[in-house]
Amino acid sequence: MRWFWNRPAPRVAFHAELLAAWFATAAQSGIPRGLTWVSYSDVGEVVWAKVAFDGQLLALVPTIVQFDPIPGEAMDDVPQAREPRAVVAVFRWIHNRWVADARAIFNLTPSQLIERSGGSWIGSDR
Repeated sequence: MRWFWNRPAPRVAFHAELLAAWFATAAQSGIPRGLTWVSYSDVGEVVWAKVAFDGQLLALVPTIVQFDPIPGEAMDDVPQAREPRAVVAVFRWIHNRWVADARAIFNLTPSQLIERSGGSWIGSDR
């Protein structure tokens, strides 16, 4: 799979508009429960990784997401619910294009996410 990893196309094809697609997809997930996704901002460089068992290329983007409690729900009275949260946006390179993964990984950096994957995701500094 080295030939795929060294190709520039996946890295060149990654751009900021994909974050908007990720945000829209993740906001519909219903997680965290009782909160509405309000806004996001990327806060660092894309971290490149790949899935160990099949070599699928991943782009992990550190973001900060702002939430608001849904009025009348359990989180409405919780002040911490309005605090911005660190979230990793996950993208996969599928059929020669980036696809936003609906998952949002909370309270970790991309590097921590790779470390805690149990070896199923491998980071790259290239």
